[in-house]
Amino acid sequence: MRMDPYAYACAAALAAWLLLSAAAQLGPLLPRLKQWHQRYDPLGFVPRYHFFAPRPGTYDYHLLVRTGPDGTPSFGPWRELAPPRRRRWWHVLWNPDRRQRKQLFDLTMRLCRADARCEDPATPLSIPYLLLLGHAGGAVGDDGQVQFMIARSAGYRRGEPPQAVFVSRPHRLGTG
Repeated sequence: MRMDPYAYACAAALAAWLLLSAAAQLGPLLPRLKQWHQRYDPLGFVPRYHFFAPRPGTYDYHLLVRTGPDGTPSFGPWRELAPPRRRRWWHVLWNPDRRQRKQLFDLTMRLCRADARCEDPATPLSIPYLLLLGHAGGAVGDDGQVQFMIARSAGYRRGEPPQAVFVSRPHRLGTG
């Protein structure tokens, strides 16, 4: 049985992709390879996996919101948006919540580095703040006011209590 030229071309392309993918995992060891990957693969066709980090994440981050009637200083209790689901064995291969957790982590790190106490007048105008406010406001509705908080928990280590790492200013919702 003979393969046609298209099958050879497809096999060659897949083999090249496999070799590039394997080489991309060496990026932290080979700085030139990392530079090549960043320059020539802006769409991310060649995957890079980060199984081990220099400082692995040891905390879980949670986005909490509370709402209250417009024009009053009172708020209801804090509630978590999208509480984490229980981990399953197949999350090793397919984990749909990974990107949301990573986004929350990245936004939290940017907010905490810039202004962890939310005292700077520019903080509510920053991209991370506005993204989190938009998500919090969209999840609770259109009336009243909203405030969000990012809390950090120790994950599976139960001895350490959760703590707030960022608390937003109150914001009025809706156009009314």
